[in-house]
Amino acid sequence: MKKNNDNLYQEAVDKLLEMYQKGEMPEAVSWSIIRRRKGEVAIPSDKWSIGNQMLMYAYGTADARGFKQWNSVNRFVKQGSRAIHILAPCTKKITMKNPDTGMEEEKIFITGFRPIPVFRIEDTDGEPVPVVDYTPDELPPLWEAAENLGIPVTYMPMCRAALGTYKLNENKVNLYSKDAVVYFHELAHAVEHNFVHNLTTLDGEIAEATAEFAAMVLCQITGIEGYEKQGFEYIARYAGKKKKTDKAESVLKMIMSIMSDVEKIVNIILDAAEGILPSKKAPKLEAV
Repeated sequence: MKKNNDNLYQEAVDKLLEMYQKGEMPEAVSWSIIRRRKGEVAIPSDKWSIGNQMLMYAYGTADARGFKQWNSVNRFVKQGSRAIHILAPCTKKITMKNPDTGMEEEKIFITGFRPIPVFRIEDTDGEPVPVVDYTPDELPPLWEAAENLGIPVTYMPMCRAALGTYKLNENKVNLYSKDAVVYFHELAHAVEHNFVHNLTTLDGEIAEATAEFAAMVLCQITGIEGYEKQGFEYIARYAGKKKKTDKAESVLKMIMSIMSDVEKIVNIILDAAEGILPSKKAPKLEAV
């Protein structure tokens, strides 16, 4: 079976490289984006600014609320838990004359920001918070790979400028799109971090290009077409930062430099989907 996987990998790579060399790629397809369902009760953080939502995600949670907000849903902050802080604007109302109409109008200005303490759901106990399941009826190909590798994958409404994320500190994947290629990309990040390279020590541009090309290869292997152009452009964003060269040339050079790692990642995923698990994990950072 391993030999067959190797053949599938090489055929997919050859097809992609030929497309990229000739510039003959299908037109880009539209992404699917998961949106919150009509009538669904939103959690408080859905109304926060993007900046505050990013702060929340940085602290490893998708739901954070104030002390009283948790109490109102019969959840209570655990003793000894430390709050995280989001930023609320400080405003001032000023009456000004409109130069066009001559009428006095009230204007609100932001004069600064103040920290607001909130607590992560992971730091509370109590009644379960209602959770809406956004998992698609039809799971993407190779779904068993994530399950067998012990990598949790959760679908949720889009709430940030990304179609998916891999959370290093929790070793979990969040998907805001039902496109299989997004699942492949984030799963590739997880596999690379766990079994090939510790991502905290790897150049971010290389890590992104590696995950995207691995996703492109997996799409070819599983018969999913239409994302080749997006994949090419995605890799070009990272490949072109180091040198000013022809886009196709820079993409191909980047792919050649990451090919060995991509092959490892793809084969680990294909094997894991069949229940064959890798025995060696990527080295972790040593304390300095």
